[in-house]
Amino acid sequence: MFVFNLFLGFMFSAVLNASELTIYTEDEPPFQFVDKNGKLTGYTVELVREIQKRVGTDYPIKMVPWARGYYAIQREPNVVLFSMSRTAERNPLFQWVGPIMESIYAFYAKADSDITVSSLEEAKKVKSIGVYLNDVRDIFLTQAGFKNLDKTIDPTVNYKKLMAGRLTLLADSPSTLEAEAREAGFSPKDFKLVYIFFSSQSYIAFSKDTSPEIVKAWNNALKSMKKDGTFKIIFKKYFPDLNLSEAVMIY
Repeated sequence: MFVFNLFLGFMFSAVLNASELTIYTEDEPPFQFVDKNGKLTGYTVELVREIQKRVGTDYPIKMVPWARGYYAIQREPNVVLFSMSRTAERNPLFQWVGPIMESIYAFYAKADSDITVSSLEEAKKVKSIGVYLNDVRDIFLTQAGFKNLDKTIDPTVNYKKLMAGRLTLLADSPSTLEAEAREAGFSPKDFKLVYIFFSSQSYIAFSKDTSPEIVKAWNNALKSMKKDGTFKIIFKKYFPDLNLSEAVMIY
């Protein structure tokens, strides 16, 4: 039995290392960002590095625009992209490791704006809404029939456009608002939440043709992190004031 288990372990390790993974992420602090020392870090970056440590791999993480990573994961083998909201439309397109975060998405206006929105139908009537190209906000609102979306490959551009009066609203999440507002040169107090329009759970996504054994190993590593407390420690490091959702802690 020992020899058989040793053989299985060897074969499993061979599967993990036979197909080299290309790992992409985007610039979205505090989830993923480059710190003042030029090091790629952030909540999800730390999770992915710890997962790799536990499965015995150390593939580099490459920061690219979201549109490029999303294009690659749909067309190339053995691609990993994080973080990605798992929606009904995306679910059959990829394999998933998670959940790692529960997020809400909302429309924001300038703090001194008197605009009010109480439904998606009302939001469709405003002049323009800034969204991040191919992000879950863009996809959700486009599928909901919005024709007034101003799409950009850099989410901080939306903040600059909004403050300059070139947008009526922008779509973002409370978990990223502070970091992106500051990166754009503003204070979070310069913006106010107008209407919450969507919520979802974020995952680490794998291209469809990645070996299921690799995805299983990553999921098992993540589960072990949730069991031994490592996951919570990393979460609280970046989100000290947020409650860790029970749904995210499921393993």
